[in-house]
Amino acid sequence: MSTHSIGEFSRLAQVPTKTLRYYDEIGLFVPADVDPWTGYRRYRAEQLPRLHRLRALKALGFTLDEVGSLLTENVDAAELRRMLMLRRTEIERQRTEAEIRLAEIEIRVRQIEQEKTMTDLDVLTKTLPALMIVGARETVPSAELMRERCTALHDLTCAYVGSSGLGTTGQSFALYYPSDEGIDVEMAYAVNLPEGHSPEGTDEPARLHELPATTVAYSVYAGSYDDFGAVGRMHIALTEWVAKTGRTSNEPVRELYLQPPSDSDDHYGVMELQYPLR
Repeated sequence: MSTHSIGEFSRLAQVPTKTLRYYDEIGLFVPADVDPWTGYRRYRAEQLPRLHRLRALKALGFTLDEVGSLLTENVDAAELRRMLMLRRTEIERQRTEAEIRLAEIEIRVRQIEQEKTMTDLDVLTKTLPALMIVGARETVPSAELMRERCTALHDLTCAYVGSSGLGTTGQSFALYYPSDEGIDVEMAYAVNLPEGHSPEGTDEPARLHELPATTVAYSVYAGSYDDFGAVGRMHIALTEWVAKTGRTSNEPVRELYLQPPSDSDDHYGVMELQYPLR
């Protein structure tokens, strides 16, 4: 039975010689014969179907270890179907992520075309874990009352934390819920909830509840907390950004206070604006 040198077999199979050597080194596809003196590899045409299947499985996205198992073990149809379903799930996830990236690129391109300059708004996405929070919430009738009412809500939250004996993680938030009337806001702190701990009820109009895990689009604001115009423009820009992705959510928008406002006249601070996504 005739054999082919590695170069001849490479041309016949249309697979680089470097790849054939690597497959041999890892035991995935070995030559029919190896000269013990020269080390030259020789292949037979009858090996082509195995190499073809190897390449077909690799093209489906299986790792070389998985391909090796599929080629050498008696994998039945049910197991092969299970592996293919896992691959399909992974590819669908990658496709979804790629579509999101494409949408983000299109948004940035349109912003540059409309504004003729690079936008100052840099938006990223991330997944946040669930948090236990204590918060006080009310609907504020007008923007002019926001400072006064948010301060009052913050004090109510702190009172609840103190009376319940819970310790905070240091993360403080403002949560803005969808509302057709006024500004539905909650001032909250993330808390550590010991296992089995059940805080007793208090008279404070605040509550302990869970903020669910979610994926958010977010941007960072650094500046005066009194510059409501600048903060408002960032909120508007993020709202438009999320709307263009088609992933709007009814979950509350979050302002995470990374650096609370300073005691200086300009009340400088840093916050992260987080918009939950579907």
